[in-house]
Amino acid sequence: MMVSMSRDQPSFAPAALLRNPHVMTVLPGRWPRRALLAGVPTESRLFTTESHTQLLGFCHWQPHRTACQTVVLVHGLEGSSESHYMRGIAAKAYRAGFNVVRMNQRTCGGTEHLTPTLYNSGLSQDYRAIAHELARVDGLNRIWLVGYSLGGNLVLKAAGEAGSSEAALAGAIAVCPTSFQRPASPALLPRRTLR
Repeated sequence: MMVSMSRDQPSFAPAALLRNPHVMTVLPGRWPRRALLAGVPTESRLFTTESHTQLLGFCHWQPHRTACQTVVLVHGLEGSSESHYMRGIAAKAYRAGFNVVRMNQRTCGGTEHLTPTLYNSGLSQDYRAIAHELARVDGLNRIWLVGYSLGGNLVLKAAGEAGSSEAALAGAIAVCPTSFQRPASPALLPRRTLR
């Protein structure tokens, strides 16, 4: 089943009890998501992104993987492929008909032994290499890089650097906290927020 990712999708409107942004931030961390991927086939895979560096991913393939679009999920700072938001979006994407690859960034998720370097916001080549391998080795032709926070920065950077040279790369989606209206500062939050 092919699923379109386009701007024609309806706008997101949270449920009435979830309209408060603080509730939207805190509640997902308290909601159990381990079982969301129960019954979904999972294959662990090492991607070699450069000499002496491998990244661990968890692949959830649709039965006819080459006929489906693929999302490569990249976590944020201090996260991993097991973070609640990674498991939640992986389950939703899989049930919507996408192949899903949940990635651990360098040294995250217990992978310190797979690379001599720490992850940082400049390592976009890792995700270009992963997209390239998925296209070349697996024959996938509609790959979306999806990142959260620091991972969002990385996937946007990777997509910009790849340009049109990686034909299988359909695009990048970043979920990054930012405000262009005012500077991000705890001093601007309501007093009762910080306890």
